[in-house]
Amino acid sequence: MRCPSCGATGAPEARFCDRCGAALAPRDAALDDAAPGSETASRPAADTSEAEGELVDAGDRRIVTALFADIVDYVRMVAEHDPEDVRLRVRTALHTMGGIIERLGGTREKFIGDAVFAVFGWPRAHDDDAMRAAVAAASIRAALHDPGPDAEPLEVRIGLATGEVVTMARTVPGREDLALTGSAITTAARIQSLARPGEILLDASTVAAARGRIHTKSRGAVILRGQSHPVALHVLEGDPGSNGVGLSRPPVTDHLVGRVDESARLRGLLDRCMATGAGGTVVLVGEAGIGKSRLLAELEVGARERGFAWTWTDSTSYGQGEPYRFARMFAQAVADEQGMDSGSFARSMLFTPDVDASDVRRFGGAIAAIARDAAFSGWEAEARDTPADPAAVSATLRDVAQRYIARIVAVTGPRVIVVDDLHWMDPSSEGMIDVLVRHSASHPLVVLVGTRPGPEPTWIHEPAVERIALEGLSLDETAQLATQVARAALGSEDAQQLHERTAGNPLFVTETVRAFLDDGTLSLRDGRVTLAPTTTARLPVTLRAVLGARIDSLQPDAREALGVASVVGMHFDRDSVEALLGPPIDPGTLDRLTSSGLIVAIDDRHWRFGHPLIHDAAYAGVLASRRRRLHARLADRLEAAADPLSLAMLAMHRAASGDADRAIPLLDAAATTALAMGAPTEAAGFWRAAADLARDPEAAERYRSRADAVSAVPV
Repeated sequence: MRCPSCGATGAPEARFCDRCGAALAPRDAALDDAAPGSETASRPAADTSEAEGELVDAGDRRIVTALFADIVDYVRMVAEHDPEDVRLRVRTALHTMGGIIERLGGTREKFIGDAVFAVFGWPRAHDDDAMRAAVAAASIRAALHDPGPDAEPLEVRIGLATGEVVTMARTVPGREDLALTGSAITTAARIQSLARPGEILLDASTVAAARGRIHTKSRGAVILRGQSHPVALHVLEGDPGSNGVGLSRPPVTDHLVGRVDESARLRGLLDRCMATGAGGTVVLVGEAGIGKSRLLAELEVGARERGFAWTWTDSTSYGQGEPYRFARMFAQAVADEQGMDSGSFARSMLFTPDVDASDVRRFGGAIAAIARDAAFSGWEAEARDTPADPAAVSATLRDVAQRYIARIVAVTGPRVIVVDDLHWMDPSSEGMIDVLVRHSASHPLVVLVGTRPGPEPTWIHEPAVERIALEGLSLDETAQLATQVARAALGSEDAQQLHERTAGNPLFVTETVRAFLDDGTLSLRDGRVTLAPTTTARLPVTLRAVLGARIDSLQPDAREALGVASVVGMHFDRDSVEALLGPPIDPGTLDRLTSSGLIVAIDDRHWRFGHPLIHDAAYAGVLASRRRRLHARLADRLEAAADPLSLAMLAMHRAASGDADRAIPLLDAAATTALAMGAPTEAAGFWRAAADLARDPEAAERYRSRADAVSAVPV
């Protein structure tokens, strides 16, 4: 069967194209408009066929998680039921799936017969897009399996895959849209077809990008149709919103590296609380991946040994719009410890004999307003007493929270409450956090909060609140963590390079070492691991997602400036960036980039990237075709300056532009100059670059031999 989008030939039974992921012969094309407002002509399409239209060099490269969901037994339904009834059922199911995807921040690309294709990470990236996609998949499965009393359950097969895609503008007759191309799209489509009814399959990249926050089991590795390398498959387990999909804490497998002083301060607070009966609150502030959750999780064993109960709660970026989400999750977590549903446990805490009957009605009515999930039910009788005034509900819930917290501590004893990812807290639950913090000053209650830099809550200035800013690991600690991940010692020079590249961010260190082990950049020799001399600095998918989300949150002008600056290099100046952009840069743009921590000011006209991984993420997001043009323009600018000191830079920009005829002589000259200056490593790099560009095999071998020879020269 030939794909109508890209022309590739696929197997007769294929549902999706191996090359571009487009639908092949939908079973019922009329269902493509299944959901209200689903005009596929205005949606991005899952291909980049030049035959279908003229591709315009505008777009970017990004990491996304693709989701393909296909309703099971469509053929049987058509055979056993009236076609109109089938159409209505499928239309309703697709509408449900589309609503779940959009609620969790995904983009529903198109409906394809009885299937849906969506991406998470475009047009806006989040650093938890893989997690969002997993929750969406589990929610779709649950919603279709239990559609309500008057509907027949449906089963779905779902595939999730994460990887880089290219988004490019495409002009076709009558419209202009964006096309997405990347192996993640075809992989998701292929593994969906391998899933059993009701099963959700994920590739290894999706599991890694979820960073330990989902439960999976291995299904082994397969070679997918149209691909040459095996893909490791994993089955998603659990239900949406439960600990089966979102773990209550990060997995703790190895010992904590560094954080000696911070750990001592936290343990000291526990000891003071047990000695005095009054606790306090500690707020850990740090960027994504800096180790806030890991440090908090490390404290659990010691807290329990001291006699504390331990409750872990966290917020999610996709749950911010759900009223009182944190309050309900916290109530359920505490009730789970007692083996009760949260509604019954809340009654036992709130309704003691000394409570006035009017407070019973008032408390019950307010709780009924937020008791949305089944586990927190049992308040239906009080719903009629719910105050009509939202302000009255909020005020009553604050009274409920004060009594509830005081009673929990009085009944269950000293307690540690972890509030992770405070920056994603739903606004309606902020009052409950305020109650927790204030109670910690006078009760045997310790509140530990993890959050990212940004606006801080008003209670952070309370006397019983400590603030700890987490910075990157030291050089020695970076080496220790790298050794722990690699299971072998890392040399001092290689550790220094790794530390400079990652700024000591534990997540960045861990993922970089793993990526280097996978691609051979780190090799094991005599019980030690060393960086290969030709390090290509591949950026792992996990870090592309985290850093890409930071970049995506910028204003368009700041994103554009950052991408162009990355082409200039790790260090850049205003003149070079403006020469490539065209119009002058608004000073506020660079100020915003500086305040975000993505770049660091050297003086009023020169900057550098915060660390190499930020540079690499920004550079990776620029379309390759545009990068080549920008490198060529930079090379022209350097050539016009006729600065002999810029030979190496000129050679690198010419090479990056793909202009082999002009780049190779420059690379050869730069290598000779570097060798004369006693820099054989740099010389080898220039000759290897020349070898990669050379079209003549003999010339390529000659440059490669020179590189190998000087690599052996002692530095």
